[in-house]
Amino acid sequence: MKNKKIRVLFLTLCALIIVAILFYITGSSKRIDRPHVSAIPSEYQFLMETIDFSRPQNEPWLTKKEVEDDLDELEWIFENCYSYLYRKNIDYKAALDAIRCSVDGSIKRSQFAWKTHKVLALFGDGHSRVKDPQMDCFCDQYLPFLIGEYQGRYFAFKEDRSGFIDSVCPYLTEIQGVSVEQWLQTARKFVSAGSEQFVNAHSVRQLRYYGVLSRELELEPTQSLEIQLESENRNQHKPLTMELVQERPEYGSWPKTESGILDGNIGYLRLVPFMDFRDEFQDMLVQTMNGFKDTRGLIIDIRGNGGGARTPLTTLFPFFMKPDDEPHIVNIAAYRKGIGTKEGNERFKLRFLCPVDSPHWTNAEKLVIKSHAEMFQPEWAPPEGQFSLWHYFVISPIADDERYYYYDKPVVILMESWNFSACDIFLGAFKGWRNVTLLGTPSGGGSGSAIGYRLRHSDIRVKLSSMVSFRPNGMLYDGNGIQPDIYCEPIPTDYIGQTDTLLDKAIAILNEKNI
Repeated sequence: MKNKKIRVLFLTLCALIIVAILFYITGSSKRIDRPHVSAIPSEYQFLMETIDFSRPQNEPWLTKKEVEDDLDELEWIFENCYSYLYRKNIDYKAALDAIRCSVDGSIKRSQFAWKTHKVLALFGDGHSRVKDPQMDCFCDQYLPFLIGEYQGRYFAFKEDRSGFIDSVCPYLTEIQGVSVEQWLQTARKFVSAGSEQFVNAHSVRQLRYYGVLSRELELEPTQSLEIQLESENRNQHKPLTMELVQERPEYGSWPKTESGILDGNIGYLRLVPFMDFRDEFQDMLVQTMNGFKDTRGLIIDIRGNGGGARTPLTTLFPFFMKPDDEPHIVNIAAYRKGIGTKEGNERFKLRFLCPVDSPHWTNAEKLVIKSHAEMFQPEWAPPEGQFSLWHYFVISPIADDERYYYYDKPVVILMESWNFSACDIFLGAFKGWRNVTLLGTPSGGGSGSAIGYRLRHSDIRVKLSSMVSFRPNGMLYDGNGIQPDIYCEPIPTDYIGQTDTLLDKAIAILNEKNI
């Protein structure tokens, strides 16, 4: 009997090994098998260009067959799991075939990852990208300063924000003899083609990656940097030579102002560097709001905040609701069925999204959802049969917590184009709300609930959005963002701490409302 059990275990082990070998040889069954084309449309021919990175060193090479298998696997993931695949009518098959055609015998893993990243950028979904630790190693040279934009011009300032790199001529016009506009055009190739403000904000920040962009521009390798600067009135020009650096300069969270009560008894709540989900953070928000109870007005500043959790919104928003306010619908979304119902529901719970028939809803919430569902018209209709039923994110007044009160004073929220994801949801909830003014530049626009996948041969990790997400008025968060009620662009001296135009404007608005 004992020998029989050993033999069964041995045969089982052998069978598992054989299955594993066959899986390795043949690849996953989750692959697309279709005819491929070699005539690539002009708009995708840039994907056939291959640049060589100096890092990482000693990286693996991929055979053409391995690349083809990974592309077939990625296409299957696209068609079965990706929520925004059809939103912009991207010919993803031609884009993937462009990569296929660009590989002769073999290709470096970094080169394949870079091409894949550019494909994902086409969909205009800021949550979807190649998310690979080695991507951070691709660049070996960075600009030794940061760049900001003001009214279509670009200025260079020090990483520590202590000043411009030249006080007389702060504006940057050329890098290595190439116009800043051409550098930006190159950067846009690997920035997700989302809203205009998203593309602009991210392209400017991508200029730091000199080592990558210079290779895209086919510039000769160099250790020094030649730039051209000009004065505000354009009358003075100055060439400057600097050394490139090996560490990426960071923008960080800016401005550095901390929460508190400003002169004139105005509350100031700073939410950076991200929307934090932890209980202690929510307790801090409630405590801070209680400290603002007797202020004349409130400023909520989310500049520099790139997203995070929705929890701070559920904590803060009830402070601005009357006890008899009806529930407020913030977000309507559906998840792609390919990710699985269980996983979709679990991910949606983290985003406070529940289906219409959820036992979670109160009677008042059910009435609001039912009424809204009858008139909801999404600006883009997700393909039938591929998505779950609509899920709702609803916030109601809090009546059973003595820490909560109705803040009935005017509120100004400071925003910018770097705000994204959970920040979009945050701003969308407050947009048009009683006593609230949004001030700044449009938010980036994104709400995707990204899921990671690993391609079998290259081991490249891609992140793809799994949900479609709308505002109650039917507008997608992705590609739109939230428009401010009052547009206000920061001026160059705001970036180096000499001024804070938005904060000054917010204080002026609150003072006017309190006359």
